[in-house]
Amino acid sequence: MKTLYKKKAIALYETHMRVGYVVKTVVFYLLAAVLWYAIAVIAPYMATIEISSSQNIVLTRQAFSASEQSKDSPIEQKERALLLPTSESSFCRRLRLIEDAQESIDFMVYFASQSAYSDYFYTALVRAAERGVKVRIIQDGKMGKLAGYVSDGIANIIYNHNNIELYYFNKINIFDPAGLATIMHDKVLIVDGDKMIVGGANMGTSAYLYNYDMEVLVTNSGADGSVGQAQRYFNKMLSSDLTKREKRKKRDFSTKSRFESEYLDFYQNSEFAQIDMDYGAIGVPVDKITYLSNPISSTKKAPVIMQALYNLMESSEKSILITPYTLLENDKINRLRRASERNNQFILITNSLYNSRNVGFADYYYNRDKYLNSNITLLEFQEENQLHAKVASFDDRYSVIGSFNFDERSAHVDTESVLVIDSEDFNAVLTEYINETFIANSLQVGNDNEYLPSETVEAHDVPAKKKFQYWLYSALGVVRCLI
Repeated sequence: MKTLYKKKAIALYETHMRVGYVVKTVVFYLLAAVLWYAIAVIAPYMATIEISSSQNIVLTRQAFSASEQSKDSPIEQKERALLLPTSESSFCRRLRLIEDAQESIDFMVYFASQSAYSDYFYTALVRAAERGVKVRIIQDGKMGKLAGYVSDGIANIIYNHNNIELYYFNKINIFDPAGLATIMHDKVLIVDGDKMIVGGANMGTSAYLYNYDMEVLVTNSGADGSVGQAQRYFNKMLSSDLTKREKRKKRDFSTKSRFESEYLDFYQNSEFAQIDMDYGAIGVPVDKITYLSNPISSTKKAPVIMQALYNLMESSEKSILITPYTLLENDKINRLRRASERNNQFILITNSLYNSRNVGFADYYYNRDKYLNSNITLLEFQEENQLHAKVASFDDRYSVIGSFNFDERSAHVDTESVLVIDSEDFNAVLTEYINETFIANSLQVGNDNEYLPSETVEAHDVPAKKKFQYWLYSALGVVRCLI
């Protein structure tokens, strides 16, 4: 009997050992897998990627400058550019552009919010498709999906309409760890191959009514102009292995008439539904427009647009940078400071803690002393609605407007698009808006990291909850994980 009990005890002990061993082994391998995956996500972005000398040639001031022949060309042959600060008026102008489309509409956007303006915009696209216009849409595959953001009735029509193609860029793919960080951040609308709108606004009511953002309408262009450059980029994005056609089995057009009725009630009361449009006379004639974009990939990218901005500021006497926030590694901050020393005037404008709604602002706010020196005029916007524009101006001549935030994500991770416009006339319009809207409503941060007194602008009290929230973001390094 003792021998039997002993054998049972040993068997029970060994069973417990085996179960414990199995559990520990499973836990170990799960943790190892998670760690390995985290490394697989982060490691590709730790590599240093610079612009080669051959790449840099097309990113210089000289490359963005119009030739003498172009400057002397007849006005009617020049591309035209119109600055569009976001508003209900600029949104309705966008709708009119779609209403006037004859052959094709290509639209790419990072994000569309669930709102009336989103429904109006996508209804306008459906109306164009009903007229026979070929509509192609690319949206980000993670944050930009229509489902849940655009009303189901309109989304179902877009998914299944014979004249509309919907694509998602870089959807979640667990077999591409590094790609989980990459998003499509471009905001571009191309109509009939000769007109386009490029800027920083996503799609939705808040983007046009509750953000200070900027777009540019380009007309009188074509295959040899900036619209042609944008069209080729769109086609390249469309043909990328990361871009996939999206369709749904459910086919329900029953709500089309209701959405169209709501759209017409809104649009037909706008000024742009009532006037004749001469796209050849809109805006100002410009000497040269360059469409500039980041590489299309799901890995770390060469900083094409960032390099162009540095080249312009390093060769200028007057630079103005406007960005919702800035989140840079020390080497780029040091380069920014060195560039400011070459300028007679160097202004950096961003949000304040009071109005910022972006987690990335936390890193800037608790490290903003790095941006302070005697050469940089650091201004923080104090209006209730946040600054969302991504704009730069150089020497009262070159204007840069697009989707590019002045941060590491826009430099190396996301797809981005900007226009570089060589035109003193256009820059004069932009500079006037910057002075009247941003500079006039901002406070300067002094070298002691406190606001300088102002007779016209008051600093707002920031709720303690928000201060703690953004301190926590910075302390935990959350925003650094987003780079």
